[in-house]
Amino acid sequence: MSQIEPNIQALGWFSLLWGICCLGFFQLAGMYPLARRTDRGPISTLLVLTNTVLWLALSTATLHFAAGALRWTTIIIMAGLLFLFMPELFQALPRRLRDGRQGLALSACTFALALLLLASNVVGGIAPLI
Repeated sequence: MSQIEPNIQALGWFSLLWGICCLGFFQLAGMYPLARRTDRGPISTLLVLTNTVLWLALSTATLHFAAGALRWTTIIIMAGLLFLFMPELFQALPRRLRDGRQGLALSACTFALALLLLASNVVGGIAPLI
């Protein structure tokens, strides 16, 4: 495996973080457009918008981390495989976690924790792109 990707630890972190990004994408895709949501309260709208901002930040930080730590071929293949198979895992989640406020709150916490891991160099840090 070292011939394909020499940094297995970074590949594992990327897989975990990109999996979180994919699950967040599928959850947020069902939340838009905001006008069609059944629970259109201000708290629900705020949760959706907060999750969207956190998801964008996490996706950007994850790709930045991967670009500095992995080969580009590994990034494309792994990201594609995860995006291809994550819908099955997403559909296996209980409906209240996919479509409800509990799921949005849990997603926000997960996105924030993943961003904290990236920012605090726990996963190897975000390497500068030069």
